Amino acid sequence: MKNLLTRTFTGILFIIIITAAVLSGAYAFLCIFGLIALLGYVEFLNLTRFGRPFDQVLFVIDLAGACALFLSTFTFSGQFTESLHWASILTYLIYLVARPIIQLYVSPDKSPIAGWAYSILGQVYIVLPLSLLGVWGYNTEYQLLYGHPEYLLMALFAFIWINDTGAYIVGCTLGRHRLFERISPKKSWEGFFGGLVFCIILAACLNYIIPGLLTTPQWIIMGILTSVFSTWGDLCESLLKRTAGVKDSGRLLPGHGGILDRFDSELLASPVIFIYLTLVL
Repeated sequence: MKNLLTRTFTGILFIIIITAAVLSGAYAFLCIFGLIALLGYVEFLNLTRFGRPFDQVLFVIDLAGACALFLSTFTFSGQFTESLHWASILTYLIYLVARPIIQLYVSPDKSPIAGWAYSILGQVYIVLPLSLLGVWGYNTEYQLLYGHPEYLLMALFAFIWINDTGAYIVGCTLGRHRLFERISPKKSWEGFFGGLVFCIILAACLNYIIPGLLTTPQWIIMGILTSVFSTWGDLCESLLKRTAGVKDSGRLLPGHGGILDRFDSELLASPVIFIYLTLVL
């Protein structure tokens, strides 16, 4: 009972913080999600150490690279000056050149290529997708086209939350057939389709809740894409944890685990919705 109350309280607080970050504007989003991306990246580095020694110099350099990637990607939203845009891109390019060179001079490591590879992989897997949220959520061109693109971003989170809720309710009551038992034994096909149906129902209502942004068919496609890819995102993070031999990615969020445990769905849904909004609509 105590764990349920802790989980519920943390979940409500989490929703409030995310909603406030999204609706408070680009700069609030940059600060809060930049911190979230860094915390998630640190969790990833810890999960993928696999017995390799901790090197403080490389850790600091990788964090700097992650910051540069988040900022350089976010500047494509058009919210910052041209000089900051190019300065952040140049900084990340310097990091990409310097990182393998620095690896040559750090303390001996049985798996130097693994450390180097995981550093870059974590940035692509975690930092890039979270920064992409800001690119289409606060894009100046989208503001002219949609008026309030941050509502699209808020809708993405609503789809993910309703998908998780639907999958949990239907999976607990009707779940019989395992979805991906090798990776996540508790997930069922019934739960997956339950989450998908919940997303479609929400999508059918959004044209009335937020009129003028997308048509009902466009909302439904967005809901289906979010449901499918957020489920894959969850499974991919489960694969990471299973490989690392841990139950949770961290302990930052009481009752929920770590940052990656709460943002695993966004890591794959974000780039897919970015492609959908940019290239399809």
